Amino acid sequence: MKTCLVVDDVAVTRFSARSFLDELGLSVVEAEDEKSALASLEESPVDVVLLDWHLKKKSGLELLEIIREKHGHGLKVVVFSGVENEGRVEEAKRAGADGFITKPTTREKIESEFKRIGAL
Repeated sequence: MKTCLVVDDVAVTRFSARSFLDELGLSVVEAEDEKSALASLEESPVDVVLLDWHLKKKSGLELLEIIREKHGHGLKVVVFSGVENEGRVEEAKRAGADGFITKPTTREKIESEFKRIGAL
């Protein structure tokens, strides 16, 4: 079973993502901030990270850069954000994201993007 780390500072968003990921057959680990996300990545391996663009202390893209430095590009990362525009998608990809999903997140959006990047 593949594992997904969901990083979002909003509990209800993590809950929704967990529900969708459970339906898709993934095991889920949750983190509310960059510190707990990095700790989770050190504690147990994950296959894919669903990373919110906006976190309280660091942006998701800043955390993405740290993840890439520590874990390379073997770990798939999908950024999700409530703001959708082509510039934002390109900025996420330049920062090292494998994929991008807009909020509100749905099961279909996650499934489609995770399949596209080979995480499902």
